[in-house]
Amino acid sequence: MGLFSKKAKEVDYDPVASTNNKVCMRRLFNEAVSEGDSYTIMECYSSTSKFEQGIWFNKTTTSFYFYILGYRRSDNQVILVQVDSNLTEHSEAFFVDMEALADIVYYPKIEQAALVYRKGYGPYGEILNLGDLGRKGIGITNLYQKEERNDFLNFLEEYRHILERKGCKLSKWKR
Repeated sequence: MGLFSKKAKEVDYDPVASTNNKVCMRRLFNEAVSEGDSYTIMECYSSTSKFEQGIWFNKTTTSFYFYILGYRRSDNQVILVQVDSNLTEHSEAFFVDMEALADIVYYPKIEQAALVYRKGYGPYGEILNLGDLGRKGIGITNLYQKEERNDFLNFLEEYRHILERKGCKLSKWKR
């Protein structure tokens, strides 16, 4: 520890509420995905910002999208199901095209994973924030998922080896 180094703060959360949120997430995921119990799930979110320049003032609008991320090692499948922050409603399942991935990057400082599609495929990829949300926060609060996050990062590392065998040039992986 140096003079100016900071120790990361532990997430302040309610363990009972965290367990209840995980039960709700499993129920919503199973409603949206057939064979939902065969997937390991965790919560993640994504955000977009839009900058508008006005006559009198400039405005930036940020939108947050909350997902239940499901992944299965047997066939390397990843599914996203969008949910509301109260865990009462969900969208249809979105299957991530793992065959179109060219790189997987993880930024440990901000706990963000990027699944990057190959050039010419269309969109850039999926940028997923994997951080925990405590009692105070935007979105699904009281959710602690350290074990789930580590397991998902292990899954991504395993899939990076598949991409490497395919001949993809991968970015540096840091945890």
